[in-house]
Amino acid sequence: MKMIWALLPMLISIQAFGAQLVIRVGEEPPVTITHEEIVAQLEPNSFTTSLPWYSDEKEFTGFKVSDLLNQLQIDDAFSVSFIALNDYAASSTIADINKYEPIIAYQVDGQKMRVRDKGPYWMLFNIDKYPETNNAVFHSQMVWQIDEIMIHRKQDVETN
Repeated sequence: MKMIWALLPMLISIQAFGAQLVIRVGEEPPVTITHEEIVAQLEPNSFTTSLPWYSDEKEFTGFKVSDLLNQLQIDDAFSVSFIALNDYAASSTIADINKYEPIIAYQVDGQKMRVRDKGPYWMLFNIDKYPETNNAVFHSQMVWQIDEIMIHRKQDVETN
C-alpha cells in the first residue's frame, strides 16, 4: 500500500503532462499549453470519418491546425511538424493544411483521448470528405500521441 501512495504523485504528474502540448515557432522559446487552454481558446471542430486503424467510423473532435496558426497570428508558415511521445514526427505543408483542414483531435466519440487510445492529441485528415488523402503519404502525416507541434516559418527556411 505504501508503494501505491509513493507512486501516486508520479502517476498524476504523468497524466497531467500528457495533456499538455508544446508549441514551437522557429527559434522562439517554446510555449506549453494545457488541454483546458486548448478547449477554451480554440474553436472545437468535429467530423466523422473512416480510418485504416479502426473497423468502423469514428467521430473526432479537436481544433483545426489553421485555427492554431491564426490564434498565434502566424501568416507566414511554410509547414507544420507534429511530434509524438515516441519522437515519431511528420510534417504537413501549409497548402495541405489549408486545403484539407486537418484537426488535432482530443476526443473520439465524445471521450477524451488517452495515450493508450492514440491520444492525448492526434493529427487527422477527414479521409471521407477528402478521399484523395486516403493513402500512405497522408496516413504517415496523421501522427498520434502528439506532445509537440513545430511551426516552420518561411523566414526560418530562407535563413538556413
